[in-house]
Amino acid sequence: MNIPSLFIFKHPNIIFIIIFSSALNNLLISQNQPISPLIYSYQEHTDLKSTSPYGLEWIHLGPTLNGARVEAIQSDPNTPGTIYAAFGSGGLWKTINNGLNWKPIFENMPSLGIGDIALAPSNTEIIYVATGENLKKARNFTMPGTGVYRSNNGGDTWEHIGLNDTWHIGEIVVHPNNPDIVLVAAQGHFWSSNENRGIFRTDDGGKSWNHVLFIDENTGANDIVFSRANPKIVYATTWENYPNVNGKKSAVYKSEDAGLIWNKITNGVTINKNTGRIGIAASYQDKDKAYIFIDQRNQRNGQGTGEVYKTTNGGKNWKKTHKENIKSLSVIGWYFMDMYVNPQNDEEIYGLGVRLIHSIDGGKTFKNIGGQITHLTPSPAQTLHLDHCEMWINPSNPKELLLGNDGGVYHSYDGGKSWLHLNNISAGEFYDIEIDNQDPYHIYGGTQDDATVYGFAQEYNSEFDDPWEYLWIDAWSGGDGCITLVDPNDENTVYFSMQNGGALRRNINTGKSVDIRPKFQKEDNIKIQYNFITPYMLSHFDSNTVYMAGNYVMRSKDRGDNWTVISPDLIKERDHSKTETAAGALAESYFEEGTMYMGTDRGTMWYTKNGGENWKNISQGLSDQYIRSIYPSQHKKERLYIQMTGLNYDDFGAYLYVSEDYGVHWKSITNNLPNHPIKTIVEDPDFENILYAGTYRGVYVSTNRGENWSYFGVALPDISIADIAIETKSKDMIIATHGRGIYKTNLKPFYHQITTKDTSNYLYEVESAKYPDLRDTHKDVDKKSVQKLPITFWLNKTENIILRITNTTDSLIWTKSIKGRKGLNQYRWDLTIREEISNLPYYIHYKKYLDKGEYNLLLESSEGILKKKLSVIE
Repeated sequence: MNIPSLFIFKHPNIIFIIIFSSALNNLLISQNQPISPLIYSYQEHTDLKSTSPYGLEWIHLGPTLNGARVEAIQSDPNTPGTIYAAFGSGGLWKTINNGLNWKPIFENMPSLGIGDIALAPSNTEIIYVATGENLKKARNFTMPGTGVYRSNNGGDTWEHIGLNDTWHIGEIVVHPNNPDIVLVAAQGHFWSSNENRGIFRTDDGGKSWNHVLFIDENTGANDIVFSRANPKIVYATTWENYPNVNGKKSAVYKSEDAGLIWNKITNGVTINKNTGRIGIAASYQDKDKAYIFIDQRNQRNGQGTGEVYKTTNGGKNWKKTHKENIKSLSVIGWYFMDMYVNPQNDEEIYGLGVRLIHSIDGGKTFKNIGGQITHLTPSPAQTLHLDHCEMWINPSNPKELLLGNDGGVYHSYDGGKSWLHLNNISAGEFYDIEIDNQDPYHIYGGTQDDATVYGFAQEYNSEFDDPWEYLWIDAWSGGDGCITLVDPNDENTVYFSMQNGGALRRNINTGKSVDIRPKFQKEDNIKIQYNFITPYMLSHFDSNTVYMAGNYVMRSKDRGDNWTVISPDLIKERDHSKTETAAGALAESYFEEGTMYMGTDRGTMWYTKNGGENWKNISQGLSDQYIRSIYPSQHKKERLYIQMTGLNYDDFGAYLYVSEDYGVHWKSITNNLPNHPIKTIVEDPDFENILYAGTYRGVYVSTNRGENWSYFGVALPDISIADIAIETKSKDMIIATHGRGIYKTNLKPFYHQITTKDTSNYLYEVESAKYPDLRDTHKDVDKKSVQKLPITFWLNKTENIILRITNTTDSLIWTKSIKGRKGLNQYRWDLTIREEISNLPYYIHYKKYLDKGEYNLLLESSEGILKKKLSVIE
């Protein structure tokens, strides 16, 4: 017998122990599953992160007003006010005061995507997180997972407990009386076949798993529920979700031994090739009573695709409950399909879809729930957001509801008549970023179903209202915001796009928008098809010229009012071994007018040097992935960079290329990058050799055009970077994340360090600090005006250092001990030199700030003392 080797993976909050041995037939299911490539790349990432010399701090800018997509929501019924909200790609957040404040509790883990969470009913300190989003969408941002995690202390620490290869999980449930009995509905790989899907069960808290229900390699499990009336009874649903989102294997199953043995129970249920995702709910009082909510994708025009069935005899027979069509799903029922039953009245049920539907007569009739909306952070949104993912009903007070949807967390105490929108979590899922030329500059960004927002680059402060605003918002309180463009010659003209080619031009002064989506006459015989995020751009040479790409490339010379096709159908012209839809990226040379590049969603690159008269395929040597960004060099006309992602194809590798000859030859420049997805590539505008890669877990930088890479910055959670922009005057770098909003850092210290050969300790010049404003009446500090002063320094080794502030007579005013790292360091100080506590009834000056005047800033290390001047101004 071979002795299994151990792979021990350590992290400050987590330890993985994974056993390898093909010779042991009795190895546990979780240990037999292939180790997720995301675990390997996570190890590579953490190694580079821990040794990076570039410790510039990322400053969080928000926003919060627009919310983000909540995949799972739970509340602790034993501890009122404790709520857990899991965002699709923004992590797990916890509040202990009913949503006034939140903190992330699942940080820097191998998985970014979360499918579901569950609190053990018998001990709510035990929490299970099932990773991998359960929303199948081909947008290159559906985050896969690495299995299941468990916390025994309310989320303070986590342990990975297996199921690495499930990748996407629809539901996780815990036995009502035994916190170690857990069932997982694994959807499996979304874009390929695999065997590790179906239902898995553990009775020892995740030490071992049994694969208790397996249909086939294309059919996963979607939903699962214990009967509270008899926990031996478990109901579950399967979902044939590959290669499509429907099929005959979608069905309903039942177990009578707490999930060990399963039987199909579909008598009376319409099951056919068009049957999609199915949600299920069970009565709390009657073990034989349950409901299912089915996406029947056999209807047209989004009408009547939902069906609700009820059983009152434990699934021996099901009966459709309603005569009128349910119209709450549009054509995207596979996004949702959750069902809930009132814990105290099993004739009251809820169904989640595009709209939230409600019945009080056991499903005979349904009404949409809307209600009055109050926002915790002020917002112009006027309605309950659409696209509902999960609900929690208080078992002691069923009028209390928590709802998670694409707009965030909503809380109701009156059964949905009114809602408090808890939009104070910065978890925005951005697709892109744009900055204008104003001083100070504005930042624009489009988000997943939360429209497009804009604001200034000021640090987010949770004590005050979010200063960000909507550029636009739809009538349903959201809308997919994709790419935003600002006319460089007219900051009042802003272009913004929606999904699948929708685009508008807006005049900021008047607030008027004009539809500029390309339209052609029937006799033109041009059928345009687009990807969800449609690339378009303004010409570097004439800002009135707009280009857009689907299967054709199109040009408008009058800001989008009229369009001309300037390419053949580049999808028809493709290599027919590929399955392509449309363009994924579009770019124009900075040097040569008429030189453009288009990349498709399956790795085909096209090039024109004469404004579209002729196009050349330049794909030789490239991978077969989705081209998401093309970056023609600003320093050399023949050079261009492209980035690809395979997330839509279950490929989690890194793809990054450079060509020095207009795409004739390509060279991979991933080198020592972690082998995880890359989302964008940007060349530094000032330094030819510097590249920035926005990746699945943060920003990486190369100072030699991709030969070597280092992790860049600190204070950024591991999160997917959607886009990067550099503001050339201030040297700010701004990043848009898909799950945690927007951040910035300043590149000046980095530029200084890479242009000097001196590696000795160095303290950078500090800009003048601004003394906080005083409010008029009592001369107390206006907290909104408090700004942090960045103190930046380079150390040639890791050591503890001391920062000091002295006045002009060298009297000590303030001191701070810091553990410094080898390389660039940054400490941001709010000028507080003393904090006081007073029992006096009208005391207001609890903080003493460094007064206006001239000071010395000193850094003391083992090599001596470094000194710079510091001015505090009005």
